[in-house]
Amino acid sequence: MGKKIAIIAGAGSIPLMAINACKAKGQDFVVIALAGIADTSSFGDIPFKSIKLGRVGEAIKYCKSSKVDEVILIGSLRRPSFKELSMDLWTIRKVAKIGLSVFGDDSILSVIIREIEKEGFKVKGIQEILPELLIPAGLYTKHKPSKRAKIDINRGMEVLQGLGKFDIGQSAIIQQGMVIGVEAIEGTDALIKRCKDLMRKGEAGVLVKMKKTGQETRVDLPTIGVTTVENAHASGLQGIAFEAGATLVVNLDAVVAKANELGLFLIAINRGEKF
Repeated sequence: MGKKIAIIAGAGSIPLMAINACKAKGQDFVVIALAGIADTSSFGDIPFKSIKLGRVGEAIKYCKSSKVDEVILIGSLRRPSFKELSMDLWTIRKVAKIGLSVFGDDSILSVIIREIEKEGFKVKGIQEILPELLIPAGLYTKHKPSKRAKIDINRGMEVLQGLGKFDIGQSAIIQQGMVIGVEAIEGTDALIKRCKDLMRKGEAGVLVKMKKTGQETRVDLPTIGVTTVENAHASGLQGIAFEAGATLVVNLDAVVAKANELGLFLIAINRGEKF
């Protein structure tokens, strides 16, 4: 008998993609929908257990009662404050144990993964179920980055690699060598929108995305979808560059088609590579 997996679903379309992939492969699974975050209306007749974000102990108890072997955490979520979390006793104990010595999304996620694995589960990455979402290096559009854009891409990669060790952001917008904005807690789409009014006259800027230095790659990888391309165009950017093999591209064909339609370039670059 194959291993049973629990899909812990956040927001966005990727959780449903994972569900469909498991169904297609005959993989035994259960779904835990993060209450108020997951788009459960898209699940159709697929059964799910709704659990609040701060109730990790409840999720573990459900997984054990469901004879789950492996866990995958997928989908985006807005990081709540401790005040907003409705933590169960298990979570409160773990928070009390680690105290305030852990900062940043990736540090917290690493701790959560470690504690889940101590309970006997193997935590898997989305790339193990949907490897096609991580695409190799290359130019994917008919539009190419200009000489100035290439310089800005290099600059963006350097900035993100430097900030990544502080567990800050996965995206930056660079224009004419200037750092227009860096992603913080607001997410990529909000970053793009707030930078619209900060753009300088002259050649348009670029969006650069890459995973943080030392990031826990089983969760929270940088992600690009059609909406990312649409927002980039609305804010006057000329293209998007991202780390090859480490960025989730949801529905690549649709993303490329939209980029071509709007006149943007889309390019995947290996970490450490320069133009």
